[in-house]
Amino acid sequence: MATNPSRRTRTKRVSSLQLEPSSLKLWFQGLYSPPSLVRVGIALSAMLALLVILEGWKPPFAYREGYVPPRALMSRVAFEVPDAEKTEMLRAEKRREVLCFYENNPGQLTQLSSALTGQLTKLLPDKSFDELDPEQLEALESLLPGKDGELEITREQAFLAIRGLLSPAGQNEKLARAMRLVLEPLIEHGILTSLSHELEDGNQRLIHVFSPGQSEQPVATDVARVRLAELAGELPQQKINVFQNEFGTPEAITVAKLVNAYLVPKLPNTLTYRQDLSEEARLKAENAIKPAMVSYSPSTSVLVRAGHPLSLEKDLPLLRAEYEAWVAQLTWTEMLVRASAFMGMVAALFLLCGIYLYYQIDASSVMDLRKLCSLLGLVLVTALMCHMLAADPWRAEVAVLVLCAITCTIAYGRQLAMLVTNCLALAVTLSLGMNLGEFVILASGTCSAVLLLGRIRSRTKLIYVGLATGLIVAMTHMGVDIMLGQIDAAVSTSLVGVPKAQPVTWQSLISNLAFESSRVGLYSLIACALMTSVLPFVEWFFGVQTDSSLLELGDASHPLLRQLAQRAPGTYNHSINVAAIAEAAADAIGAHGLLTRVGAYFHDIGKIFKPNYFVENQGQGGNRHESLQPAMSTLVIIAHVKDGADLARQHKLPKPIIDFIEQHHGTTLVEYFFREATKRSQQDPHGEEVSETTFRYPGPKPQTLEAAVLMLADAVESASRSLVEPTSSRIQNLVDDIAMKKLLDRQFDECGLTLKQLDLIKSSLVKSLNAIYHGRVKYPGQQTA
Repeated sequence: MATNPSRRTRTKRVSSLQLEPSSLKLWFQGLYSPPSLVRVGIALSAMLALLVILEGWKPPFAYREGYVPPRALMSRVAFEVPDAEKTEMLRAEKRREVLCFYENNPGQLTQLSSALTGQLTKLLPDKSFDELDPEQLEALESLLPGKDGELEITREQAFLAIRGLLSPAGQNEKLARAMRLVLEPLIEHGILTSLSHELEDGNQRLIHVFSPGQSEQPVATDVARVRLAELAGELPQQKINVFQNEFGTPEAITVAKLVNAYLVPKLPNTLTYRQDLSEEARLKAENAIKPAMVSYSPSTSVLVRAGHPLSLEKDLPLLRAEYEAWVAQLTWTEMLVRASAFMGMVAALFLLCGIYLYYQIDASSVMDLRKLCSLLGLVLVTALMCHMLAADPWRAEVAVLVLCAITCTIAYGRQLAMLVTNCLALAVTLSLGMNLGEFVILASGTCSAVLLLGRIRSRTKLIYVGLATGLIVAMTHMGVDIMLGQIDAAVSTSLVGVPKAQPVTWQSLISNLAFESSRVGLYSLIACALMTSVLPFVEWFFGVQTDSSLLELGDASHPLLRQLAQRAPGTYNHSINVAAIAEAAADAIGAHGLLTRVGAYFHDIGKIFKPNYFVENQGQGGNRHESLQPAMSTLVIIAHVKDGADLARQHKLPKPIIDFIEQHHGTTLVEYFFREATKRSQQDPHGEEVSETTFRYPGPKPQTLEAAVLMLADAVESASRSLVEPTSSRIQNLVDDIAMKKLLDRQFDECGLTLKQLDLIKSSLVKSLNAIYHGRVKYPGQQTA
C-alpha cells in the first residue's frame, strides 16, 4: 500500500509539539532585553560605587574608643611609630641649644664717645684752675667719680692731670686713638644689660649678633663678652693699659680712671632681642629633628593589654599605625580576593532584595528607572555618610541609618524600608569590621524608626518617634554590651592582677556603658529632629506627600479650590461630598484616606474652564448640550480631565494629585452621549455605526487603590443625585450597579483591588450616602418637595 507523502511521521509530530518555556528561561530571555540591561548596568554601577565608598578591597579597622579586648592585642607585622614624648624631649633640648638673634645698634655708644671727647676738649684752653668759667667747671665736674668711686681726687688735681696729658701738641690724636681702641670692641659686639630670652627659648652662653640689615650674616658671640656686668669690671684696666701705651706719662693713669668714671655709668644697652628671627631659628632646629621611633615586632609586641578599654589618645593611634602597616604589606592578589568577596556579598544582597521587591512588595520600585535610581542613590549616600561618620570620635552611623529608614518609609513604604535598611546595616557592619552586636544595635534603630513612623500629620510626630527610637537603641546598646561581655572582660582582667595604668571599677564601667548608650540614643533623636527640616526636600525629591503636607494642600484657601468655588460652585460642592465619602471608603480597606480626600478636592478642577457644560453648574440656565452633537459634547466632557491635569501641573501640584485627576474616570464610557449618538445613528438610515472608543475617556485606568476608590465615590455621588427617593435600598442597588459596571468594564485591572476590598468600599459608600440622604421628620404644613 502506498504511503501518503503529506502525512507526518510520529517523530515529526512529537518534535513539532512546542512546550511552554520554563519560568527560568523566560527570566533569562527578559534579562537580555534593552530595558533590563539598563537596569543591570545601573545596579552594577551602584555595586562598584559601594565598593569604592566602603573600601571593600581593604580589611576593616575594627577598633573603637572604649572597646574592651578580652585578649591582649598583639602586633601582626613589624612596624614603627613615632615616640611623641621622646621626640618632644629632643626638640626641647634642641630648642635650648639654638642661638637667639640680637640686633646691634651702636649709635648711642658712638654719641657717648663724642660727648666724652667734647668734655675733655673744653678743658684744654690755656687757663689756670682759678680762671675756669662755669661751663668748664661743669665739664670738669662730669669727669669726676662719685662719692663712692675708687678715685679720690680734687677737681684741681683732675684738671692738672688732664691739662698735663693733653696740652702737648699731637696729644688729641693719641686721645682719639685711645678712645677708639677702648670702644671698638663694644661698638662691634654690642653691650647687653641682660638676656631677653628664657632658658627654654635658646642658648644662654652664646648669641647671634648682627648689624642692622645684615641678619643673614650674624656673628656668634659669647654672652660674657657683651654683658654689661662683665664689661664694667674689665673696662677700667683696659683703659689704663691703653692710655699708658699711648701716652706713657704719669697722668695717663689718672685720666684713664676719669674716662672710666665717665663712661661706665653711661654705657647703653645696644643689643635688641629679635623674637621673630629667634623663633624662626628655633622652628628650623625643631623641624630638623627626626621623630624618635619605637619598634614593634610581629607576634611578640603587645599593643594593648587584655581588659584595658581602648583610649582615643594612646591606644587607637597605635592600633591604627599597626593596621596601616599590615594593609600596606597586602599583595594585589589578596586585595583582589577581598574585593571579589565584597562584590559577591553586595551582588547577593542586590539580587535577593530585587527579587523580593519585584515579586512581594512593589515591582515598580525595580521596573521604574526613576524609582530605581533614587533608591540606589539613597543607598549610596547613606553608605558614604556612614563610612565618613563611623570613625572616632563621632561614631554616628546609627543616625545616618535612622535618617535613611525614615526617608525610605516615607518614599517607599514600611516593607521596602525594613528590607533595604537592614541589608544596608548589615553591609555597613561588615565593612566596618564590627561584630554581630553592632548589627543588632543598628537594626534596632532602623526597625524602630520604620515601625513607629506611621502617618506624619504634624512635625512633632518625628520628635516623638526620635524619643522612642533613641530609648530603644540605648537599651539595646546596653543589653548588647552586657551580653557580649564587655564589662566581664574588664573586671575579670583586673581581678587577676593584670597591671593597669588606671584601676577599672564597676562604677567607671557602668558610667562608661551608660554614656555610650545615651550617645547612640541621642544620635537617633537628633536624626529624627533633623528629618523635620529636610522633610520638604524628601517629599520633593521622591515625589511623595506626607500627611502634614497633604493637610496644607487640602486647605480650602488654596487658589485652585477658591477659583473652583467661585466659577463652578456645583462642582466644588460635589468635590467636597466625594472627598468625605471617598476618605471613609479608603480607610475601610486600609488605603491612604487623607490622600484620597485631598485628591478628591482637586479631581474636577478642569471644569473651571467650561463650568456651564456640566449639569451640577447649570441651574435654571438650560442645558447647553442640546445644541451640540453627542460627539462634540463628549469632547467637552472628556476635556475636563486633560484641562485639570494641565492646570495642576501649572500650579505645581504633587504628582499623586495629578494622577487622581487623570485616573478618576479611567477609560470609562460617557454613556449618556454614547446612547444618544447610537439612537440618532439608528434613526438615520445613512448613519454610521457608533464606535465606543470615541466616547471613552483617555485614561489611564486607576493605578492605585486610592484612585479606584475615588472613581467609585465620584460615580455614586453623582448618580445618587438623580434618585427621587434616596432610600437605603435604592442607594444599595445604585452602588452595587455602578461597582459591577466598573468591574465588568475592567477598570480595576491595574490597581490590585480585590473583590473583598470592593465589598468593603461598597459598604462604606452606602453607609456614607445613607448618612447624607437620611430621613427627616415632616413638620405640620410642610409639603413634599
